[in-house]
Amino acid sequence: MSSALRRLIHKRRLLVGVAMLLPVVLAASGAEAAACKKVNGSFTLTPVTGPACTSPVGICATGVYKGDLKATSVFTGTSVIPTADTPTTAVVLVTGDNQFTSSAGTLQTKDAIVLRTAGTGDFAEVDTIVGGTGQWAGASGVLRAQGTFSATAGGGGDYLGEVCTA
Repeated sequence: MSSALRRLIHKRRLLVGVAMLLPVVLAASGAEAAACKKVNGSFTLTPVTGPACTSPVGICATGVYKGDLKATSVFTGTSVIPTADTPTTAVVLVTGDNQFTSSAGTLQTKDAIVLRTAGTGDFAEVDTIVGGTGQWAGASGVLRAQGTFSATAGGGGDYLGEVCTA
């Protein structure tokens, strides 16, 4: 056997060995990919007022989620931002913090909402998942929701998105 052929066989064995060890090294280093799950369902919202609402802008709600996220939620508004078009559209931007609680743990989101303050209170939102506990420890991802909400009647809607866990 020629020396060139021996070197080729040696390099090939080395590459096969490295390829076999790579998953073990990545798992040991914590570099595993997050497991992501598509979620969707519906929810109902109930306004929270008075001392129970700790929002600096006076917007709080509790929710009951059905579907893939079986949880209750507590939303606390952190800002309300009118736009140049608010006098015409009655639409404001609302941000806030939401915590979903289930038997599996908690899931925390930072929410960005476009809310029509007239009529039935149509809204659409993007909720960025920023963490969690239990099953959702280290969670990331995003939820999108749409529905209606008024400070007097409450509301509800539908959600969909993706929750990723380490």
